[in-house]
Amino acid sequence: MRLSLRSLCCAALLALSPSVARAVTVSPNALFIDSRTRSGVLTLYNPGTTAEEIEITFAFGYPRSDLQGAISVALADSAPAGEPSVLGFVRAFPRRLRLEPGQRQTVRILMQPPAGLPEGEYWGRLLVHSRGGRPPVEQQQGGIHMQIDLETVIVGAVNYRNGSVHTGVAVDSTRSSLSRDTLSVVTDLHRLGTAAYLGHMKWQLVSSTGAVLATEEEDIAVYRSLRKVTALVVPAGASLRGASLRYAFTTDRPDIDPDSRLNADPVTGIVPLTR
Repeated sequence: MRLSLRSLCCAALLALSPSVARAVTVSPNALFIDSRTRSGVLTLYNPGTTAEEIEITFAFGYPRSDLQGAISVALADSAPAGEPSVLGFVRAFPRRLRLEPGQRQTVRILMQPPAGLPEGEYWGRLLVHSRGGRPPVEQQQGGIHMQIDLETVIVGAVNYRNGSVHTGVAVDSTRSSLSRDTLSVVTDLHRLGTAAYLGHMKWQLVSSTGAVLATEEEDIAVYRSLRKVTALVVPAGASLRGASLRYAFTTDRPDIDPDSRLNADPVTGIVPLTR
């Protein structure tokens, strides 16, 4: 019996630097294509010692969060009604290729949108399937001998910006809770404008005297709405009487090419510490 097992390496839209899988490297991990050029370039490289068979496919999905703030990207072959999707008009050339050891290959991603497409940003996920460079994994279960083929899939973002687009983010609510030495902050956000908000979030715990007791920061991606849970470790012996929480959201993202970055006004605020 021979089975196929897919190993999925999902690159979070939210981490946009080049990703490395066992089989190939892919750069960049997010493509932003506009209606002037209608194309982008993906670079593949095989650092291994065996050839890899590559296939490029597309899916729909973007980062979403559950009630606990866990963020995931669910991939689908089609987009739900009303979602701005590139699936109907995105193409890869070549779509299939063989990558020899040490070989580098460029793949052109083309957009062929229908006439009259409304202005705005359209979303998708680009999947780079790599197989053939690793021997099958052999397993024995009872009297059944199995050979399991391994496939690696690197997932990146592909966004098409049709016409003029802009972005921003709004803080809907924040709340905090303290458990032992960890302060948990729940932030509910929603996107403004016509394009995904790819920004940087920074939270600080500030004492009554203005001293910064703890800082946590990370890159975020808000496509629709997002619940983000941030944990700040309170220093031992620190007093939280009169303390507050300070936040800042900016689009200062050095990992995104300046030509692709959508800038927005910083969003800052201070909220009392709730216990």
